[in-house]
Amino acid sequence: GGVDFKSRGVEGVQGDVSIRGGTFEQTLILINGMRTSDPQTAHHNLNIPVSLDNVERIEILKGQGSRIFGPNAFSGAINIITKKSISPFLSLSVLGGDHSLYETGIAASYPIGITSNSVSFAKKKSDGYRLNTDFDITNFSLQHNITTKPYNVNLFFGYNDKKFGANSFYSNLFPNQWEHTTTKLLNGSVDFSFGEFTLSPKMFWRINDDDFFLDHNRPDWNRNIHQTNSYGAEIQSSLKTQFGTTSFGGEIGNDQIASSNLGEHSRTRGGFFAEQVFEPLEDFTSSVGFFVYNYSGIGWKFWPGIDVSYRLNEHAKVFASAGKAFRMPTFTDLYYKSPANIGNPDLTYEETINYEVGFSFRQNIFQTDASVFLKDGKNLIDWVRANSLSPWRVENVTSVKTYGAEISFSINVINWLGSSAFKKVELSYAYLTADRSASNFESKYLLDHLRHQLIAGITNDLPFEILQNWSLRFQDRVNLTSQFTIDTQLQKRINSFEIFIRVTNIFDKIYSDFSGVELPGRWLSAGLKYTVR
Repeated sequence: GGVDFKSRGVEGVQGDVSIRGGTFEQTLILINGMRTSDPQTAHHNLNIPVSLDNVERIEILKGQGSRIFGPNAFSGAINIITKKSISPFLSLSVLGGDHSLYETGIAASYPIGITSNSVSFAKKKSDGYRLNTDFDITNFSLQHNITTKPYNVNLFFGYNDKKFGANSFYSNLFPNQWEHTTTKLLNGSVDFSFGEFTLSPKMFWRINDDDFFLDHNRPDWNRNIHQTNSYGAEIQSSLKTQFGTTSFGGEIGNDQIASSNLGEHSRTRGGFFAEQVFEPLEDFTSSVGFFVYNYSGIGWKFWPGIDVSYRLNEHAKVFASAGKAFRMPTFTDLYYKSPANIGNPDLTYEETINYEVGFSFRQNIFQTDASVFLKDGKNLIDWVRANSLSPWRVENVTSVKTYGAEISFSINVINWLGSSAFKKVELSYAYLTADRSASNFESKYLLDHLRHQLIAGITNDLPFEILQNWSLRFQDRVNLTSQFTIDTQLQKRINSFEIFIRVTNIFDKIYSDFSGVELPGRWLSAGLKYTVR
């Protein structure tokens, strides 16, 4: 709960992810701990050059993260950790479904001595579920790891290519939008360990190309060609002593854009951070830290934060946190201009103070988390307009106080009952309300958060050793009608083969995450995966 994924196009075509009522620009995306957010626009943040077969886990930080990650971890951060396989394997998959959907994929890993080497490739294509929603997506990645004492080396290269019809994606005035993006990402890190001291230098380079037609029937009218280059380096270190764990480090980076619409721009950024984790009393843990950051145009700023927790027993703890965060406007916010959207070069950065208190309980049968939070934001950036016939304009429009509560729990039914048709049940609920201070306008992004979000996941067994997963989702969004959708997937494993059937939006509901961008009804697909180890 609390994570809002809003789709314009399905199957990874394009979506915006936000956390706790923030905008999609206020969530930082990382791969293996290194930033991969796009400085042109966060609409490209999920151009992730990693196939699902290559993902080990996804870590989600809710709440401000500027004291840890610097800029743009305004409402939270999502860190995608890739697999580092230590044993050889080969996986082949194929999928087909409604709307001429097909997908093929291959993933392989082969360790040699102290090294592991993996490669993955995936391609999916569809004619689309309505006019101008076709897509063609390719993902490719290579990874090399060296594991030894006292260091580990991690190298990653990823490539993502998307061609898609963008029916009304950015404005309901232009249904014939079309886009082609390519993303190339290279990052690497070395982790050193010397007793109680660890050191980790990292570096990354990301190139994103975007070719956008406001109307593909008029290819010479309002065609936008953009290329962004982002690169940077950082170093993190920690030392464990009798006083706790001390972490410190810094980073430096540069963002560049060359665009037919936005022009050519470049800005530098960098800073240093420090954090101290200590236990002044038994079962009581405190973490105090800050990031001092310098961004082109705003100079040095101080972003502090504090976390405290108290362990009630071996299973339960209470916690609280507070901290400041900021986000710089993107190049699109600043410089974009079209008949549908107009940027503003005079924007300033937005900032917030986040507060949270909560409770956590963990044991092998039952787990639960609950928290309440307040986000006090000012100078927040949004695209606004007077009415539906006017173009969107970007402004520092408002101050918003967002109040929220989240609760989640999961039950491992097998550990509880020993045997059951149901294996696991998960449930989460999030509530948000906002007290805004702003002029009378129509908001494009800032004021369309989820008021209520209820998500349930159920895993159960069927006859013939068929495993079934259910996903039930209720969402009540500000300024849109509420929606309730159900998805399911059936899986059957036969030796090295896995057969699966997937049905999304079982009851064929009509719904949208964005006004004017209707999402598909019932969609049936099926596939086969072969894995050898």
